[in-house]
Amino acid sequence: MFVTPSRAALVASLAAAALLPHAALAAGVTGSSTMQDAAGKHVADLAFDGLLGTGWAEGELGAGVGSWLEIDLGAATALESVSFWPGNLEKGERTFREYGRPKVVQLWVDGAKVGDSVRIQSEMKRVDLPLSQSGRKVRIEFLEAFEGGVYSDMFVAEVAVNFTEGERTRSVAKVEAWRASKEGVAAQKRYEDQALAAYELHKADPYEKEGLAFLMEAAGEGPEYLRRRVASLVPAGSRAAALVPDEMAMSAIRKLKDPTGIPGLEYAAMRALGAQQAEIVDAIEYFRAWRDLQGGGRRNIPAWGQTGFEVGALRSEGEPLPIEIDQFGNALIADTANNRVQRFTTGGVSDKQWGAPPDVSEYWFGGRRPWYAAGGMAKDEAGAFMNPVDLELIPGKEGDAFIVLDAAGRLQIFDAEGNGEIGWTLAIDDQVQAKVGGEGYLAYLPKKDFIVAIIGNDAVVYGRDSEKLSEFVIKDGTPNAVAAGTDNKLYMAFGDEVITYNTDGFRYGTVIDEKILGEGFEDLDITLDEKGEMWVLIDTGWVFKFKKSGKLDWKLRAVDHELIHPRFAVFQGNLLITDRDTILPVDALQMHLDEVQALEDAKKEGKAAP
Repeated sequence: MFVTPSRAALVASLAAAALLPHAALAAGVTGSSTMQDAAGKHVADLAFDGLLGTGWAEGELGAGVGSWLEIDLGAATALESVSFWPGNLEKGERTFREYGRPKVVQLWVDGAKVGDSVRIQSEMKRVDLPLSQSGRKVRIEFLEAFEGGVYSDMFVAEVAVNFTEGERTRSVAKVEAWRASKEGVAAQKRYEDQALAAYELHKADPYEKEGLAFLMEAAGEGPEYLRRRVASLVPAGSRAAALVPDEMAMSAIRKLKDPTGIPGLEYAAMRALGAQQAEIVDAIEYFRAWRDLQGGGRRNIPAWGQTGFEVGALRSEGEPLPIEIDQFGNALIADTANNRVQRFTTGGVSDKQWGAPPDVSEYWFGGRRPWYAAGGMAKDEAGAFMNPVDLELIPGKEGDAFIVLDAAGRLQIFDAEGNGEIGWTLAIDDQVQAKVGGEGYLAYLPKKDFIVAIIGNDAVVYGRDSEKLSEFVIKDGTPNAVAAGTDNKLYMAFGDEVITYNTDGFRYGTVIDEKILGEGFEDLDITLDEKGEMWVLIDTGWVFKFKKSGKLDWKLRAVDHELIHPRFAVFQGNLLITDRDTILPVDALQMHLDEVQALEDAKKEGKAAP
C-alpha cells in the first residue's frame, strides 16, 4: 500500500525539519513581503525548500515590481550561478498562467549590483544566471513582472545557489551517505514497494488518479521520505540541487504512456541538468504528441484544410506543399510533415490518403525534430513516405497515376486506383535538405514516358520501370521550381528567371525573366494546365498565363497577400494554391474575364481604364 501525503502535511513537515540543527547552516532567507490567502502564508522559506510545488508570493499591491528575495549563506561563498523557477507551479501550467511571474530581474551580492538586469521569457522553466565571484548575501530583485491571467500576486517557486553539477554532487553526497545507512535502505525499499503498487494500480485502471499522482510527485519532487531528509541535511539554497528526479517514478510514467503524467515529467525536467534534462524533455514532447494523437484531433476540419494531423488537415512546418490536379479536378497534395499524400475533391474535402497510419513521429528530412502527432508515421516501406517533397501525375485514359518523391530520396509510383506499382531509391548521393523552400522535384514527360527526379542540382532520368536512362548536373544550381513542357523540355526557375533544359542536361537558355515577371519577388512556381499551357505564380500573389513558352497571354493579382513558398496547380482556369497549410481556390479565368469586361465597359463610356 502507498500513501500520498497532502501538500499541507508536507509543508508542515518541512517547516518542522527547518528547526533541526543541520538546517541552520544558512543564516536565513527573507522576502520583501508575504502574501497570505486561503492556503496560508507563502513565506520566503518556501522558495528555498527544494520543492517546485510550493513557493513565495509577494504581498504588496500591484504586480510585484520592486519586490525581492534574499538568502544569507552564513559565510562568504564562491558563487557560480543563481537559479530560480518563476511563477506558481503548484498545479503546473494552469497556476503558472493564473498568477504573476518575474519578467526583469537584477542580481545583488552583498549589497552591490551584479551585471545588468536580465529579461526572461514567460516560460515554465528554470532560469540560470551565471556568476563568478564570492559573497554571503544574494538577492534577486524583480524590476518587472508578467501579470497573471487571474491574480496579480507574483510567485517564485524556488531559488537555488550554484545549481550546477558540482553543487549537485556535493549536496547529493550528503543524502546518499544517509541512504546507504540501514534506515535509508529500509526507507528506499518501502518507497520502491509503494511505487510498484502505484504503477500496478494505474496500469489496471487508467482512470484512477491516486497511483499516478504518487508517481508524478516522486518523479518531479523526489520520493516523500527523501524530501524530508533533504530538508534536514541540506541547507537552504542547495535543496533543489539535492532533490534529483526519481528514475523509478519517471520510468513508470513512461511505461504507462498516460499523458496525464506530463506535469510530473515537467517538474523533473526543470530540476534536471545536462543530458538527463534533454532526455526528459524528449519524453515530454513524445507524451504531448501522443496526447494529441490519442485525443483524435478535431472532428470538423474546414474545406481546403488547416494546420494539423487530422484527415483534411495539412502540416508543412515551413516547407512547400506540392499540389497537382488530376483530369477529374481532384487535387493531390504531398502533405510533407504528415508523411502522407492526400486527395481533395472539388469541394475541398479530403477523401483519400496514402501513407502509413497516424502515429507519433520525430523524423524530419533525414534527422530529428521534436515529437509530433503525424497523419502518417514516417516509414521506408512500400506505400509509406518519409516527408514527401514532390509529386507528379502520369495521365492515363482511365485516370491519372502519380509519382511521389520523399526526403529519403525514395521514388514510388501509384496507379490510377492508388495502388503501389513500383518504388526505388534514387541514384543520387545528395539528400533533400529542410528549411530551404524545396530541394526535391519531379517532372514527367509523357511523349517520352520519362521521369526526371531532381535533388539539389543533380538530375536523374528514369523509365517507368525504374531503369536509369541518364543523369546530369544542373548548371544553374538548385532550382526553386520545375515543370515539364509539352515540348519535352524541362522548365526550371532560378531566382527571377525560368530556364529550359533538355533531359540530357543541355541548357537552352532563358525563356521568362524579370522583364515579364517584374521585380520585388523572391520565389515562384511553374505549372501546366490540362491544355499544356504554362502558368507562373510568384510569391507576391501575381499569376502569369502564357500562350506558349515565353509568350505572355495575360496576368493578374490572384492573391492579395504574400505567399510563402508558393505551389499551385491549374484546372480549367481555376487555381489551387497551397499557402500556410491551407489550399486557396482562385477562379483566375473569371477574374481575367471580369477585368477584360471592365476595360471594355470603360472604353464604351469613355472613361479611364480601372
